[in-house]
Amino acid sequence: MKLIQNSFGILILLSAVVLVNCSKKKVENFTVPKKIFFIDTKDTIDVLQTEEPLAEKIGTISESDSVQVLALVSFEKKDMVYKTYQIKCPTSIKHKCKTEFGYIRAFDVEGGGYTSSSSDFSVLLKKKLIVSNEEYTESNQLKQLILEPKSTLSSITINHFSIFHFLIRSFLTKPEDQFQKMEEVYQILKLAENPSREDQYVTSLKKKYPFLNEVNDSGAISSVTTNNDFEQKLTEARNELMNSFIAGFPLRASTFKGLVGQFNKLKNFPYLSEKVFEYLSKEGVYSVSGFETQYLINAESGSTALNKLKKLEPNLDPTKTLGMYQILHDSETNYQIKIQILDGMGNVTKEESYPIVSISAEESGNSLGFKIKADKQDMILSPLETTPNLLIAGEGFKEFVKAIPNDYKDIIKNNDYNKAKLLIALKFGEGGFDEKLGKMVYILSASKRYWIMLDLFRFNPNVKRSHDYDGTLETSFSVDEHTCISTSKWRQPKGELYITGIETSCYSDSDEEISPTESMCFYEGGSMFYQFEFSPSELRSDKPYVEFKFENSGVCQAIQHIM
Repeated sequence: MKLIQNSFGILILLSAVVLVNCSKKKVENFTVPKKIFFIDTKDTIDVLQTEEPLAEKIGTISESDSVQVLALVSFEKKDMVYKTYQIKCPTSIKHKCKTEFGYIRAFDVEGGGYTSSSSDFSVLLKKKLIVSNEEYTESNQLKQLILEPKSTLSSITINHFSIFHFLIRSFLTKPEDQFQKMEEVYQILKLAENPSREDQYVTSLKKKYPFLNEVNDSGAISSVTTNNDFEQKLTEARNELMNSFIAGFPLRASTFKGLVGQFNKLKNFPYLSEKVFEYLSKEGVYSVSGFETQYLINAESGSTALNKLKKLEPNLDPTKTLGMYQILHDSETNYQIKIQILDGMGNVTKEESYPIVSISAEESGNSLGFKIKADKQDMILSPLETTPNLLIAGEGFKEFVKAIPNDYKDIIKNNDYNKAKLLIALKFGEGGFDEKLGKMVYILSASKRYWIMLDLFRFNPNVKRSHDYDGTLETSFSVDEHTCISTSKWRQPKGELYITGIETSCYSDSDEEISPTESMCFYEGGSMFYQFEFSPSELRSDKPYVEFKFENSGVCQAIQHIM
């Protein structure tokens, strides 16, 4: 009898081992329980009875539950890994929990994806972060910094750039607002490094963020704490955004009149008017009013400045005086315009620098002029020609597009694939600069551009062609936590693109083999379309980053996946 009992016990133990091995369940216990930071305090999260797929829902939790997150559970089933977080059941649903634990789907929260600089909208939609106690405190401070800078916040500690970046993208929907906030935080840290700095932007910054007025006995700003990692990552992201914004500025409007309005909106951004002016006026030749010289030229030497002016004014009046200008700054603050007065031979006879108070733009002829208000000196600059960096604006952009080949097949053949997408979007698409997104947005519709859409698909590196209009497309991916797709082949008869594949539940318990089905993804004259989004600065890149969107269902989602 004892032998039978022992054998039965061993059998149970072996069954448990086999079950564990089959499911390959892995539990990562957190040494210190984590917390959930809710972007939207009205949000809720579904709680499940167990960690298994399709487990019973037993209730919801919200911010007020102050839930402790104890572990990350990975449950492998049919070659797919399903992840949940184990939580301690809060009082509100404790009576429904069979044990002291509940589970929330990893898909419903962000436990690490926010560390990526990607702007993946699906990540931002989750708006719930799994964070440590330290990160939870920092997240709340950052929320105040972003939404209520004049609140009771008396000090701030910022150490995690990934969280900061995620929060500004979650709380601020407009790219310009995100850019402005990032620039303000950058300037806050610069001011903490050099608290003696004073100018109109510092005054404005201290008014907006009162905690900057908190200084210790030595005059240092004691209310801001950070680390080298945050500063480095913030600086890199800020510089990338700044350079992209400035390079793309000429495309923010289709006319110079429109650019005037865009430029004059920059006054709310610290030092941005000065930076954009420096970029747009590079190599500029201007007639001037309100100053002692009649001309101002941006050049590296007096002789170069003189030659540039004579090219534009062959019959230059010898009584006219000219100056050479340069924009100076102290670590991107305290901008000045340095002006050197030249004689008739291009030699410098006088030099003086004027602190810039403000710069505004105005339409001047068929280009962009500027009014500079400097300390004790105002001047109006009217261009004698459009500067090189403004050639892409207005008519210049039309010329840029005109130079793109008319044959889309040549564009695909002779360029990097992403470059081809960009050029085709510009040449054959409908759209332009989207001020809300801060990007160029173009659409190719099957109603007008079916064959171009088809060739962008056919010549994608992931698509194999057996003949001109059929071939293989071997790919598999998950659309979300529930839906998995695999594809095998494609064909295009009579102006219709078909893809064959399987759409199934990622965690189905069924062993039944599912047969592939063929779906028509778009057809000539139909309403489906490709959408392309890219920063204006990508126009000059040989391998640009182009976001692609194709809204469809079923196996046709493979197009979005591969493009």
